[in-house]
Amino acid sequence: MTMRVLMAFILALCLAFGTSAAAQTVFYIHKPLAPEGCVVEYNVTEQRDTFYIVSTVSSDRLTFLSNPTMKIRTFSGKYLELEGSLVGNVSKTKNVVANNEVSQQTVIRQETEIESTAKFRVTAEEFESIREGVAKVRLSMTPMNHDRTFKRDRIGQRLYELYVEEKRKSEDF
Repeated sequence: MTMRVLMAFILALCLAFGTSAAAQTVFYIHKPLAPEGCVVEYNVTEQRDTFYIVSTVSSDRLTFLSNPTMKIRTFSGKYLELEGSLVGNVSKTKNVVANNEVSQQTVIRQETEIESTAKFRVTAEEFESIREGVAKVRLSMTPMNHDRTFKRDRIGQRLYELYVEEKRKSEDF
């Protein structure tokens, strides 16, 4: 019984930290019926009066190219192609413990996850287009591109709000 209480506490703690961390980012989980599943996180930052969308992809194999591109199609049909630069790749190895209750064996296996980060320069006009809603996004990666199509806007409005927040911070200085 104490194990269940401990697991519930850990889950609540993870959810609490997860929601506070996600408050400054936009993310989605892309899990197709293939091993190319990933978590994609977007943030907006300003460096020397230039705004960037910073994208981090966590998966077991996808990494950004050295000069990546982000292609965006809005719900109004506008097409944007953003030039980017690689920020870095971080590899994390974790041990996964699986208990088999039938044979009462504990299996430990190692999984490697790669976090690949790139930043893409965005103008104020492009943010206005993104505000209309993102219908499709393509990130140029290796060994394959990451494509995601949305039926409704999941990231466009939130990216615009992050841009406005970041712009307000720089103007209030």
